[in-house]
Amino acid sequence: MAMANMNSVTRSGLSKKFFHYLRAINAENVKEWKIELTYKPDFIRQFFEPFVYLFPYFLYGFALLGGRYSEHLKSLTGISDMVAYTFIGYLFIGFLNTACWAMGFSLRKEQWYGTLETIFVAPVPRWVYVAGMALHSTCHQGLIMLLQAVVITTFFAIVLKMSGIFVALLVVLLMLLALYGLGITVAGMTIALKQWWVVSEALSTLIVVVTPIAYPLVVLPIVLRKVSMFLPTTYGIMGVRHFLLGEELVVSLPTIFLRLSIILVVWLTFGMLVFLLMDRYGRKRGSLAVY
Repeated sequence: MAMANMNSVTRSGLSKKFFHYLRAINAENVKEWKIELTYKPDFIRQFFEPFVYLFPYFLYGFALLGGRYSEHLKSLTGISDMVAYTFIGYLFIGFLNTACWAMGFSLRKEQWYGTLETIFVAPVPRWVYVAGMALHSTCHQGLIMLLQAVVITTFFAIVLKMSGIFVALLVVLLMLLALYGLGITVAGMTIALKQWWVVSEALSTLIVVVTPIAYPLVVLPIVLRKVSMFLPTTYGIMGVRHFLLGEELVVSLPTIFLRLSIILVVWLTFGMLVFLLMDRYGRKRGSLAVY
């Protein structure tokens, strides 16, 4: 009986701690929304900015192919529509910005505000703060993606295979969770390096180059093709395009899910280790308040 009561108390304590963390994560999410909505012109700009970066891909494709459709692209991927192919790739790579820039920038931004020390003395682990930024950035990026999807599919009359939407979302979820590991890593490096953008720029540039956003994997040099096999964005975008557009896969679907799951565990574990080590390093040196 005593053992049962002890287990009950333990479960109750863990449950309270879990919901306490969830409240802290949501509080960070709400705080960011309030700040962003205060500056409405900049908030609105963020929803239209992706179109500025996307349309050059389309124009470049039209210039090279002489039109929207390509038999050569179809022979490589099973998709002849260059606009649909590029759109899906670019749409979901937006989550890379969530990891490399929004989550990585979160701690540096608090330093700019002069509130980092105040936040870090809150009675929750410091990774909870980064998790709150991840929640906010995912919601924000999701709204941007939804606007992009509606505008582009309507304007270019792109027809997606809606029967595969749920499995595609599962692939996106696995990719996103893996990218969270990258975001936590960058956030941790910010504590020690301060100049977080150096890490973000290097990682995001490498990932964008080797991920099949606007071109298939087969056109990459063999070395870069091997590198791409270690990235969640490669499997995420290939899987989503397969379910929504019918792209022919270079690896099987079970392999995609297996590798995404492995990368997810490895990247999240590595990200948490880096964050905890950098946090300990910053506290030991007393550099947390150093700009």
